Amino acid sequence: MSTETLVRSDPTTRRRVGLVALALSVTALAALPGGLLWPEPSGGGETYTYADIQPQRALWWGLLVALAVNLVINVPAQALLTVLLVRARGAAWATVGGALMWIGTALYAVGGAGWAAAYYFGTASGVDPAVMDRINADTAHIFGVMIPGALLVALGTVVQAVGLWRSGAVPRWIPILWLTIVATFVVPGNGIAGLLTAVPMTAASLGTAYYAYRRTA
Repeated sequence: MSTETLVRSDPTTRRRVGLVALALSVTALAALPGGLLWPEPSGGGETYTYADIQPQRALWWGLLVALAVNLVINVPAQALLTVLLVRARGAAWATVGGALMWIGTALYAVGGAGWAAAYYFGTASGVDPAVMDRINADTAHIFGVMIPGALLVALGTVVQAVGLWRSGAVPRWIPILWLTIVATFVVPGNGIAGLLTAVPMTAASLGTAYYAYRRTA
């Protein structure tokens, strides 16, 4: 009896894969409106002024923390399901890509939570607005963990997309849509543009979840 047959006939594995697939689907859909809620900096760029954050500091903190938690669930689920799907040809690509994504997720989530805390306490009542200028000037500590994390997640997703393509385990449109993660480094992540870049990745998440669960049927 083949390994694939054993996986298909194991109800415990099917339930476990179903839970991971559900987690990927729910978190992908939950992240979809994130770009619409993301505030736009008044001066452009990636940093925000005291005036940008202070009136909505609680919303800002909550949004960043929620997105970080969502990321910690979403990306590892995506990596795990892709490894499950790619078992022969392309398996090395899927494994390496998944490892990069897990490491990148840890870095990005820690950096995002730190960014949220820095801005939240830097805009507290009674705090000198100049503190925000000092925070924004120290980009090495604000983005020094987030940016490498984001790059590793993107690189890992691209590597796994190659594995999915080579394996033929899913329709070609799924790895193609995963490659749109590259656009998130070019297109602004807030507003309608952010929503448009999130749609293809959400579709890829749902497709990956569906075919991973179907494989255990």
